[in-house]
Amino acid sequence: MSEIIEVECPNCGETIKVNMNEFVDVVEDPEYKAQIIEGDFFLNECPGCGDGVMVEYPVMYMDSSRKLNVYMAPEHEDDMLEQLNSLDVPDSDQDEEAVYRLTSCGLQLMEKILIAERSRDDRVVELYKFVVWDDVKEDYPDLEEGDLLFMFDDDEEYLVVWPSENEAGEKLTIPFDDNLYNQLASDYTEVLGIPSNKYAEVDQRWIGERFEK
Repeated sequence: MSEIIEVECPNCGETIKVNMNEFVDVVEDPEYKAQIIEGDFFLNECPGCGDGVMVEYPVMYMDSSRKLNVYMAPEHEDDMLEQLNSLDVPDSDQDEEAVYRLTSCGLQLMEKILIAERSRDDRVVELYKFVVWDDVKEDYPDLEEGDLLFMFDDDEEYLVVWPSENEAGEKLTIPFDDNLYNQLASDYTEVLGIPSNKYAEVDQRWIGERFEK
């Protein structure tokens, strides 16, 4: 049974009861994947004013069809990776191809799902962002760590500049260069190795610890 927590609506002060789905297996419940991608999973309607209130909480996301496991823990402790990797994984459950990741917000969880849906490697995607960062920052000086997000629409892949908006209120995008991605994958995949069946928080900080601009 899911745990229920109560939060206060920031608009009217009414109490919102949030049903926490802390273990999400999208093979069993595929609708949850769509909800996370669409940004609805953590959205709760206030019974008082009707406003949508985003309430994020720790979630273990599992997709065996993509061999993807993501633990999303908002404002997690510094030793969270150590805690996750101290857990014993039965030999029968170990899979060298499985991906184990730690993220700190729903947006990062969504991106990990999208990367897996396109059969991309999130380590190489983060390296890709690292490589194009300086050029993008020239156009968007206020760009901060985590502001570039991988997304796709039909067959088109792109990076979204998250803090940007055009006159129509739409996020600005940068086409994803498949040739650059493939070159980086060919040259650096071994350097970006992670021990099998171990969690890693693969983001720009993780990449920055391995490369210098």
